[in-house]
Amino acid sequence: MARDLVIARVGRNSLHRAWIDEGKPRGWDLYLCPFQEIPPQTGVDCTVGEVIPGPKWTGLRTLLNEWDGWRDYDNIWLPDDDILTNQDTISAMFEAAAALQFKLFTPSLQENSHYGHYIIMRNRNFFARRVSFVEIMVPGFSRPVLEQLLHTLDLSTFGWGWGLEPVWAKLLDYEDLGILDAVPVLHTRPVGKLRDADLHRRMSEENDQILAAHDAPLQMVTFAGIGPDLKDMALTPDELLVRLVQGWDYLFAENPGLLRWIVGHQAPFFSWPDYPVLGTPASPPAWPGLGKR
Repeated sequence: MARDLVIARVGRNSLHRAWIDEGKPRGWDLYLCPFQEIPPQTGVDCTVGEVIPGPKWTGLRTLLNEWDGWRDYDNIWLPDDDILTNQDTISAMFEAAAALQFKLFTPSLQENSHYGHYIIMRNRNFFARRVSFVEIMVPGFSRPVLEQLLHTLDLSTFGWGWGLEPVWAKLLDYEDLGILDAVPVLHTRPVGKLRDADLHRRMSEENDQILAAHDAPLQMVTFAGIGPDLKDMALTPDELLVRLVQGWDYLFAENPGLLRWIVGHQAPFFSWPDYPVLGTPASPPAWPGLGKR
């Protein structure tokens, strides 16, 4: 059995076929959790589960609670089905996450990806980053952490997962959360509002209620940059901010307001006397999030 597992919530237009090189060995298994009937997976080395209708996290919550097979793996990746990547990149993601001992991690998004939160976009100045936020689009979990956080999926009654990311980070004390800039994937579909305005309003209200109930504001902070030697880079808060801005300069032509967001999210740590030059702070101070989904 492979060491790691990919569980993909998929439909008929899923891009998962591109993730596997037929006949090439790999150290991870692929389990498909369909939300609708999908064609036979001829030539695709994977397991296909029963159809579970509904949004992504509705299906994953049901699967993870009813099927214990995922508990036999070291790390589990739960990507959206509109992610374009390949077998080598997925393997490299698992290898890097294990080497850095991340509990909760995500690949970054390639520069031409559609995105909702800037922090997940690839930063060209780092191999990886220690962060306060891992997005629900393509999260990976160590198996013990997925066991620890499984109950939080019940908070998302609509099944879209809004509000889960800050709760995950808070429950993990903001420790060992990582974005892997060196292994980016492509998000192929636009991120936008739901067509149903009333549903969008109710989901936004639930998001706010979840964050308030757990005292978990939305905060997108990079605590430390990691170099290709897999070591935390010795940077002051100001030096780290400069590197972040430089590494994301490709984003500013389309959205210059992001510069203000980046500075705003990093700024509260400038005056924190225990801000570490190396490593992740064990208990970062909370402050009101500067924005929400």
